[in-house]
Amino acid sequence: MPPGSTAVQPTTAPGDAHSVDDFYVPAYRVALKGKDQPQLQQDILRVTYRDSLADVDSVELEVDNWNPGDPSTGAVAGTFRYHNTNTFDPWQDIEVFMGYYRKGADNLQHMMTGEIVTISPSFPASGGSTLTVRALNLLHQFRTQQKTREFKDKTDSQIAKLIVDDINTDVKKKLSHITIQMLQKEVEDNIKQNKEKPLPFLEMHNQYPIVFLMQRSRDTGYDISFEDVTDPTTKNRTITFHYRSSSAVTRPTYVLEWGKSLINFQPTLQTAKQVGSVTVNGWNFQTKKAISQTVTRADLVKAGEKVIAPEDLNVKENALSQKLEIVVNRGFKDPEEAKRVALKTLRQLARGLVEAKGRTIGLPDLRAGSKVNIYMKPGDNKTPPPPDKDRFSGTYTITATTHTLDENGYTTEFDARMEAQLSS
Repeated sequence: MPPGSTAVQPTTAPGDAHSVDDFYVPAYRVALKGKDQPQLQQDILRVTYRDSLADVDSVELEVDNWNPGDPSTGAVAGTFRYHNTNTFDPWQDIEVFMGYYRKGADNLQHMMTGEIVTISPSFPASGGSTLTVRALNLLHQFRTQQKTREFKDKTDSQIAKLIVDDINTDVKKKLSHITIQMLQKEVEDNIKQNKEKPLPFLEMHNQYPIVFLMQRSRDTGYDISFEDVTDPTTKNRTITFHYRSSSAVTRPTYVLEWGKSLINFQPTLQTAKQVGSVTVNGWNFQTKKAISQTVTRADLVKAGEKVIAPEDLNVKENALSQKLEIVVNRGFKDPEEAKRVALKTLRQLARGLVEAKGRTIGLPDLRAGSKVNIYMKPGDNKTPPPPDKDRFSGTYTITATTHTLDENGYTTEFDARMEAQLSS
């Protein structure tokens, strides 16, 4: 990692970027059943946290499971440390914090409160035994009961809030200190900004509500993220769901430069799934008459959608590349609803034009749903950027992250999709 690495907020000029030296010493903290476990510090070899827009987040601990004994006593046989004890038994709560010690201060970020779900000891042919402990966010506990429910004349955001409220009711029966919510203001903002219309009918059939919500978010082109906050005084925990388009994400935006704070970066420009238009064929719920609506990339622009087109990256399409995607077998209230589905389908396909993988210094705030401004060449971070700016420099939405802290330090790997090029 070269000196002078930066990871700054968008309001900070690149010249004022914080040095990597400001991060000081990488550190973590693990709590079991609400109690810190400092005695485990020397035995935990690696901490890995993963999150994604498509699934609940998880933590994995690699633990030294072998005590070789004291050679000075002449004892030859060692003993196992943890796999025969109750220390990491499944079903118990675990909290994980990651970050840095700065000038002796604990500036660790709460990564996840979860539940241990698996322990897996390893007994290799050579070397000491290790124990892998895996935990899932407590959100996975919401998959406790499959339900069937009908929603009539509700928008997607209203349906999302009803599901979140239902989950909160179920959780409160077992864990009274946890509140799960979706803010009414966010529902109203979604309806207004995304012009959501009520759906005449939608059924959740024999599904876990949280799984149904995740699947629905992909159908509508929305992202799910959440904030998990625990009051240090009362220990009450509040999980706030966010169900919104990526353009509305308010997580911190980082500035990453290749060769500085961006350790490596691999963008992929892929056109196999790109289409010039989408046609939705279906029928009217009430009249049973056929409905067909076609949208093109030009319609996305008219609708204010910010997506990357091949021409934005100086890639020329020939006539044969203007493929048509057809979605069939759907019922709609009216042609306008069919058009909205077509626009959302086209938007999802367009978002896949540039996808990327990268790695940077450990940034505990960098999570799925965050924004990253990536600069690939000197001069790209100037205002305005040079006319020959790099085609892969731009604003990306993080879709998944992996935070790893071990003897080699703390790094964050991420998957991302390109949302916009740098403004000229």
